[in-house]
Amino acid sequence: MYRVVENPTHQKMLMLISAFAIFMDSLDSSIVNVAMPVIAAEYGIDISAGSWIVMAYLLIMAGFILAFGRVADNGKIREVFSIGFFIFAAGSLLSAISPILSVMIIARGIQGLGASMIAAAAPLLITRFLPEGKRGLGMGVIATTGGIAFTFGPPLGGLLTAFLSWHWIFLINVPIGIAAILLARTVIPKPETKPEKKPFDWKGTWLMFAAIASIILFLERGPVLGWTSVESIVTGTVFTVSIIWFTIHSLKSDNPLLNVRIFKSWKFSAVATSYLLTCGVFAGVMYMVPYYMQTSLSLDAAVSGFLLMISAVITALVGIPVGAWSDRIGCRTPCILAAVFRISFCLILLFIIPQWGVIALLPALVCMGLAFGISGGPATTRIVQFAPKGEEGAGTSVMITTDFLGGVIGVAAYVVMFSFAVPQSIGVPVTSLSSELFLTGFHATAALGLVFGIITLILSAAVPNLIARRESE
Repeated sequence: MYRVVENPTHQKMLMLISAFAIFMDSLDSSIVNVAMPVIAAEYGIDISAGSWIVMAYLLIMAGFILAFGRVADNGKIREVFSIGFFIFAAGSLLSAISPILSVMIIARGIQGLGASMIAAAAPLLITRFLPEGKRGLGMGVIATTGGIAFTFGPPLGGLLTAFLSWHWIFLINVPIGIAAILLARTVIPKPETKPEKKPFDWKGTWLMFAAIASIILFLERGPVLGWTSVESIVTGTVFTVSIIWFTIHSLKSDNPLLNVRIFKSWKFSAVATSYLLTCGVFAGVMYMVPYYMQTSLSLDAAVSGFLLMISAVITALVGIPVGAWSDRIGCRTPCILAAVFRISFCLILLFIIPQWGVIALLPALVCMGLAFGISGGPATTRIVQFAPKGEEGAGTSVMITTDFLGGVIGVAAYVVMFSFAVPQSIGVPVTSLSSELFLTGFHATAALGLVFGIITLILSAAVPNLIARRESE
């Protein structure tokens, strides 16, 4: 259907537009984090309710990215990419003018829908158009730019919030979206042969979304309403029924949204789980650290944003070279090394106290940048590497789904841990919490991240190494 692009300049353009797309997706996953204390104060909401401004975006992305991945991989990469940017820009505009929390959550969901289309199509530009020997570099490029965006989002958001207003963190997406549509129509190749018409798995799509949405609602609302409340029982039941029904449906379907048999390979399941937890820790930490900076250290949004930029710079410096390095030596060693840095920053955050000042936070920020910069390309490449033969497209969809599903689960898990450790925080604006209470919850979230980090280390070490075959150029 698609032919591998041989022209080096065209290859670089494809990597550039793919990286740009992931950059925008990831930027909007994190740019609101540093502004959350300001937005929460304006809306008068607690830390749990505020998390939905982040989670609505990630939830819709994770729920529909597999579906759009299927559509895009069936000869519609250009169309999915372009329409996705249009919806993304429209959702950004609505987010900027949202007068109340409920409208903001809906707008962020629309943004997430467009972002899911962009994120589904972007990795296919690497896996469908680049030679095998350059895919590690390509995945390193997009993983690195995604990591940069995820950590560059807070400083940019801090600047815009401090000197303009939080509304501008969304408004900047509108002209960018228009430019991306024009670029996509020029750079992305059309399929050389007419794609085979396949029935779309609507049932699988809605079952997948029901499972993801219900488990997130169960985790986030459980501490607020009680784990034995009617709402918790209903959402828990919906999740269980949806995931079982989805599995049975996928096994019986001739053209399922996701071939669940792909998870029969323990190696594939291990690398996918490791990446899920990696993204969960990163998203959870990036949600909580701005609160620590502004609540415990009394820093403003601009200063908090600039401090978080430390991680972005380190990720930028190491990500692409490590992606190329992993093409030569394999991905196992970089993933193990990244897990060590992940454990390190969680340990620092577990014991940090405000009396140590800002300087104590710097080693954690350095380790955060190293952890994501080193693991981004290799961890995503491993998912595609260990996908069963003929299921590379499904492996790519699982990889990018895991990225954003890990993010929404991470934020939800950190919020649950915070609420569990500090029940007094439920329904109370975070600005009204004492420093001691906030610190108790913050340390509890760091402990959860430490457990996740240790699991990623074990899984990364357990899966054997593979080295991609380099094609002659």
